Amino acid sequence: MEKPMKKPIEAYASFAILLIMTLVMFAAVVSRYVFNSSIVWAEELSRYLFVWFVFISASYAVITKAHIRVEALNMIIPKKIRPYVNLIGSFIWMLFSLYISYLGFQYAFNLYKQNATSAALNLPMGVVYLGIPIGYFLMAIRIFVVEILDVFVKRKEGEK
Repeated sequence: MEKPMKKPIEAYASFAILLIMTLVMFAAVVSRYVFNSSIVWAEELSRYLFVWFVFISASYAVITKAHIRVEALNMIIPKKIRPYVNLIGSFIWMLFSLYISYLGFQYAFNLYKQNATSAALNLPMGVVYLGIPIGYFLMAIRIFVVEILDVFVKRKEGEK
């Protein structure tokens, strides 16, 4: 009997961020149209949560294989070399994710050093932009585990 897969941390984090974002926006709408008063920081917080949601969810999309791919090349190349071409593509994708993560961490830390803050929440912008490199770093890890290690595990299972 196959064990059910545990949900990764990205699934719970994405759900929590989306839930908080929805509750904040709901409270803002109710406040504006029922009480005729607005929550000044609600739109800004929702925007920043959305940034975090997108990049954390991108990592989860690697696990569920939900990223869009160009399959035209797979249809042209012979079946024998497809796994190798896909492996090279995944490796390039992982390197790109690590590079963007590196640049994102540099950018977030520079913003943090400059004491840049958001308008309504007075939140350090370094924290806001930290979601991008964290998401890309998690994506690089998931690409390595799901895309690259799977090829070697499947190949070993095929040898048995």
